Amino acid sequence: MIEDGKIVSLHYTLTLKDGEVIESNIGEEPLEYTLGSGELMPGLEEVLAGMSEGEERTGILPPEKGYGLSLSEAFFEIPKDHLPAEAWKEGTTIRGEGPNGEQIDGIVVKLKEKCAVVDFNHLLAGKSIGYTLKVLGIR
Repeated sequence: MIEDGKIVSLHYTLTLKDGEVIESNIGEEPLEYTLGSGELMPGLEEVLAGMSEGEERTGILPPEKGYGLSLSEAFFEIPKDHLPAEAWKEGTTIRGEGPNGEQIDGIVVKLKEKCAVVDFNHLLAGKSIGYTLKVLGIR
């Protein structure tokens, strides 16, 4: 049975509400990770805890258990002169720096006269995520 500290080998598929596959390793090498390490979405860790080898589960994670809610504090107004000319278009993805120095992507969601509003939420924030998990091995 899967518990914190166990290394889990699994196949998975993640989908959007409309069934569009956003990530899958079916037909590829299994994902190996350690339960409790924080490498997966919190909801997936909760689902996997207690599963057994060979077990398969399917379900839906609400946004707060998946990629998180869309937060208003992740929207920033960036002055026009701080953006490259090719980024001055709604829907453009730009790269920024997160609070810990990590690179994060944002999407230009609105253009104003002197600045662009950029959303730095995860691209899947606020969306429910469907999952199918199959445990292949536990050690």
